Amino acid sequence: MQKEKQYAAKSIQILPGNPTATAIHQILTWALENLDKQVEVIWPAATRGAEYKLTAHADPMGGDPQWKLIASNAGQAALLWDFTSCDSLLVFNRIEASLNDREGTQHVTAQSATQEEQAEEKAFFYIPDALTKQRATIPIPVVGGDNPLNRTTGTVLNGDLAFVQIGALLQSIALAKMTGRLEIQSDVGAAEVFFIDGQPIHATSPIAKGPECIYELITWKDGRFFFQPKVMTKHKTISEPLDSLIIQGAQIFDKQNFLKNSGFKADAVMVKTQKIVDEGELRKLLKPAIPVDFVAQRRFYDAIDDKLSTDEIVAKLGYARSLWVPIVCNMLSCGLAAFTKPAKKGNQSLPALEPKTVDSAAIQSVIMQLRRGDTGMFNFPAFLYFLEQEYFRGHRSGRPVSVIVFEMRVKSGPNGSIREPLPIGALREAVLRISQAKRHNDLLAHYEAFDYALLCPDTNREGARVFAKRLIAALTKSPLSTGVDERTLSLSFGAACVPEDFLELGLLLSAAEAAKGNALQGDTPVVLYNDLLLPPSP
Repeated sequence: MQKEKQYAAKSIQILPGNPTATAIHQILTWALENLDKQVEVIWPAATRGAEYKLTAHADPMGGDPQWKLIASNAGQAALLWDFTSCDSLLVFNRIEASLNDREGTQHVTAQSATQEEQAEEKAFFYIPDALTKQRATIPIPVVGGDNPLNRTTGTVLNGDLAFVQIGALLQSIALAKMTGRLEIQSDVGAAEVFFIDGQPIHATSPIAKGPECIYELITWKDGRFFFQPKVMTKHKTISEPLDSLIIQGAQIFDKQNFLKNSGFKADAVMVKTQKIVDEGELRKLLKPAIPVDFVAQRRFYDAIDDKLSTDEIVAKLGYARSLWVPIVCNMLSCGLAAFTKPAKKGNQSLPALEPKTVDSAAIQSVIMQLRRGDTGMFNFPAFLYFLEQEYFRGHRSGRPVSVIVFEMRVKSGPNGSIREPLPIGALREAVLRISQAKRHNDLLAHYEAFDYALLCPDTNREGARVFAKRLIAALTKSPLSTGVDERTLSLSFGAACVPEDFLELGLLLSAAEAAKGNALQGDTPVVLYNDLLLPPSP
């Protein structure tokens, strides 16, 4: 009986080929939403009759999901690795590295990887006949009319938001350069977004319109969607590119989580904790806060009368979500206001509290939209956003923040005079090693051109030097790929720190770049900005 129970708790899914980063993310989402079950994904190996199996299981007691990659051939199974992580792109990179090592396959370029992923998006998971009574599998977002899920007349793309995240859906439409109307039906109401060549031009919902509507839609997790091609509108409420809208929506989502974790309730009464009448004093208190129009913040602060709730203040001022959310964050984080409930009369005991469930799948969905699919690293705009947040956090707490800008190249030609970017296979292996060496709160991202960056909170400049040397050791301990080893690998690291080097955020990146340039020209692979100020050794 126990054996049957364990078997029934599994969801077995078969892929036509190696899983993409999108597929791994879908598996992670399924595992986090079904803590008592295990998902198994099977795909054929290059050797005839052989196959790979990936399993994922999230512990109901908490902690990151456990992943296992198993290779089978002629009835013999071998465990390749057992790995615990909530980072789907790190898991994807480990799979790519393992398959390359076993089969000797060449890693594809970033462009061809994207093409492969697009091709696989036309397939979807399925459950074998023996398991058809189990939970429906998770379809990968599909663009095109040959998907059996497309049964709605006049639509070329439709599905359920329980299986497809809004961000992935919008990016699929942008990638295919589709023109038409996207309708989303949920318990909140109906929303519609119009596209021309993959870019949104107009959006509306019962709550908001224009960019504010896109920000709101990013938080939706339930409902049905339908895309009707060639349906046009005369309205134009959106001019920003889609990538920018998604990043801004993610920023608002992050600030909303801050408020939620602070115990904030929109219907709670806002009260002033400081009586400030001088504009200069208010500007000074708001200086380390999230950059928001000062006049708007002053109006909000003046509207706090110890009687109105946040909802009532927002309605009175007519502020959009993208404006009032960061303002309330500033009011709370800078100690200008707090929130309370009207006092209850009589002797009443406190209600019993139950712990809230953290939606890990929703968090991962937002994070996926800020990363490059080919490498798993954060993109440059996301790096700048998190850098700004850590700068303000460090400013308030008095803790240092370091930035490491570095490059990884392959030397060739006479005396290594030619330096070229890493092949994609070597780059993925490098990302894997750096991810294993860094702390959980360190952030790895793409920088300008073929450079990269690490954001290191609570790290002074000497700590950044030690960390950079540790990374060099990890990157050179064995070849990253064929022909990319300690002899051919060119590594240059530059680091700068706030507040040891500067008090201003704007100079931090320039200082790290200058230090990296010095490392490139000299014999020392790790250079701190402070090293440039020291007199040369006698």
